[in-house]
Amino acid sequence: MKPSRRASIGLEKRERTRASLIEAAYRVFARKEADAVTIDDIIAEASVARGTFYNYFQTREDVLKAVAASLSDEMNQKIWAQSVGIDDPAERMAIAIRQFLHQAIRDSTWGWFIVRIGLVAAPLSETIERGVMTDLEAGIRLNRFQVDSVQAAIDLILGTGLMAMRSILEGHTPPDHPEQIAKIILKTLSVAEAEAHAIAFKLL
Repeated sequence: MKPSRRASIGLEKRERTRASLIEAAYRVFARKEADAVTIDDIIAEASVARGTFYNYFQTREDVLKAVAASLSDEMNQKIWAQSVGIDDPAERMAIAIRQFLHQAIRDSTWGWFIVRIGLVAAPLSETIERGVMTDLEAGIRLNRFQVDSVQAAIDLILGTGLMAMRSILEGHTPPDHPEQIAKIILKTLSVAEAEAHAIAFKLL
C-alpha cells in the first residue's frame, strides 16, 4: 500500500531535516577537534531547536557516525570506484592515494574532516582501511610489494596520507604533491624508482 501524499511530504521533510543536521555536523567536525564538538555547536550550525536534534539523534556520537556513513558511501562511489577496473595493485593504490589527496584540494571541509576524525569514525575508518588492506595484500600476493610487516605498511600508508593531506590543507605543498606522495609510498613498498614515478604520474 502506497503512503498518502501527506505522509510522503512528511517523510521528505524528515529526510531533509536529517540531511541538514548531518551536513551541519560535518562542517562543525571539520572545524574543531572531535572532543571539543558539542551538540550545542551542531544545533547552532544547523539553526534548529534542541528538540529537533533529539528527534533524529540521541548523542554526538550518533550524528558523527551518520556523517561518517555518508562520507563512506561517497568515498566508495567517487574515489575507490575509479580503480575498480585496474588489475595492478600498485596502480590501484596510486590512484586511490591521488584521488584521496586531490579531493582534499578540491574540498577543504572534506579534507579537514578526514584529518581530524577520518580514521576513528566508523564506518568511514573501516572503508579507508579496507581499501588500503585490499590493495596491499593483493600487491604482496602478486610480488608487487615487498614488506616485512603488513601492519607497519598500513600504518605508513595511512600516516603518510594524513600528514600529506594536512600539509595540503595548510597550503604548504606544490600542485603535484598527491603524485609525489603516491610515488614515495610505492617506492617504500619496493616498487622501482622509474616504475613508481610512471605509475604515480600516469594521467587518469
